[in-house]
Amino acid sequence: MLDSGFLVRRLIASVLCVLALATVVRAAFPTPTGRVTDAAGVFSAGGREQADARITSAEQASGGAEIAVVTVSSLDGMSVEEYANTLFNQWGIGKKGSDNGVLLLVAPTERAVRIEVGYGLEAVLPDGLAGDIIRTQALPAFRDGRFEVGILDVLNRIAAIVVAKHVVTPAERAELAADAEERPPSFVTTLFFGVFLTIGGFLLIVGLRAKVGFFVMFGSMFGGIPAVLAAIPFFNVTWPVLGPWILLVMAFAWVKGGSDRWKSIARGEDGRSARKTAGWISGSSSRGGGGSSSRSSSSSGSSFGGGRSGGGGASGRW
Repeated sequence: MLDSGFLVRRLIASVLCVLALATVVRAAFPTPTGRVTDAAGVFSAGGREQADARITSAEQASGGAEIAVVTVSSLDGMSVEEYANTLFNQWGIGKKGSDNGVLLLVAPTERAVRIEVGYGLEAVLPDGLAGDIIRTQALPAFRDGRFEVGILDVLNRIAAIVVAKHVVTPAERAELAADAEERPPSFVTTLFFGVFLTIGGFLLIVGLRAKVGFFVMFGSMFGGIPAVLAAIPFFNVTWPVLGPWILLVMAFAWVKGGSDRWKSIARGEDGRSARKTAGWISGSSSRGGGGSSSRSSSSSGSSFGGGRSGGGGASGRW
């Protein structure tokens, strides 16, 4: 029996197909050069061979499921969802009638990725599972610029799922949906914790340099407690971005905190008094310091079987 979600996706697919007639005119879609089409040039020769071999193996073991990997330098003004769905249906990825195709689309310049799933594989690769693959396999590698590694990791997991043909149960779908909903967006948590760590780190270092106990205590607590929370994986903080920023703030505070002017501000004294009373003090007056915030080749051939996608899958940005 068809569920309502499936019918909605069918309806959306019909609308997208109509819109695609106008879209395809202005979109410069790449020509397929096998199962791997590397228009963005992110693959090495060895990486293309690995990807092609894994796809060929999965296609044989699954009884004909078609997986395509495409990298593009531009989405031509479209969303990654619109581009992937239009490209999928234009190429016809998957066997006609079976609709057993999967497209992995990566746009490195626009920092977008999409797993587009054909109708026939939505039971084994539902949206929640596709989203989990993007969050765990793709985004960590892509944020570091390791596109080939990330693509191969995603491809290996997709291939294993397609070959296993395990139909995801309602309970498993609910668990995947809960994981996706409960994890807050990375950019939000990184910005949120970044404010606390910036202010706390700045006050801590200035306090150490100026020998003001209150600044050291307040900075340690204001920045330390959020730092512990930010280390919890649930909060999804992007440490490769936040970490260097905090180190830069602390280095700036170390330099500034050593000057007579900043010492006098932190200690609530004039410059002469600050030089004379060089020992530790518990706090300051009302004044204080603060912080600021292509081409690719493949032995599999370039033709697909005429499969269709109704918009199932998931997307991500980094």
